Amino acid sequence: MQPVLTLLFDPLCGWCYAAHPVLEKLTTALAGQVQWQMLPTGLFAGEGGQAMTAQKREYFWRNDQRIAELTGQPFTQAYYDQVLSDFSRRFDSALATKAWFLIAQALAALQDIQRVRYVHGHGSDDRAALTGVAKHYGLDADAFDAALQARTPAALDAAQAEATRLMRSFGVSGVPALLLQTSQGSGIVPGGALYQAPEQLIEMIRNTITA
Repeated sequence: MQPVLTLLFDPLCGWCYAAHPVLEKLTTALAGQVQWQMLPTGLFAGEGGQAMTAQKREYFWRNDQRIAELTGQPFTQAYYDQVLSDFSRRFDSALATKAWFLIAQALAALQDIQRVRYVHGHGSDDRAALTGVAKHYGLDADAFDAALQARTPAALDAAQAEATRLMRSFGVSGVPALLLQTSQGSGIVPGGALYQAPEQLIEMIRNTITA
């Protein structure tokens, strides 16, 4: 079997956003050597979402500043003022997850959707902002907006169910999680490797899949 790298993620996960620079280099370096798939977990969607409060705002912001210092990924004042400080808006990734699925089930699309929140200061439930991303990918704005408001596609439900199954199987409780499956076995890629220089991670995976 061709080795499979699976990224378990949620669009509202700041550490998933933090991992983008390394993941981008990883997928480029291993192109053609592994099968790459992304599965949204729904960890912060629906019942997994929560109301925003001042206490949660400060907790998220502290974590975001740690991420920025570690990885250089930006979190703007607009995000703090217009998203974290809007207590009428739930912390819920359902719409952003659907947008990712409808636009392009790819790392670049996830990055663009997360930048809507963390850089441009729009909520992850802002249909107009998400539609702007869709237009960038060449999708029809009206058709995309209608799809956002329609029932969740069965294929997306299936992807989230598979993510849940893998989380249970591997004992994963949070995201991001990168799973490597080969003919020799399966395992979790050490999470800390997603925030360091990517060369060692690339070498480690290459050594594993060629063993």
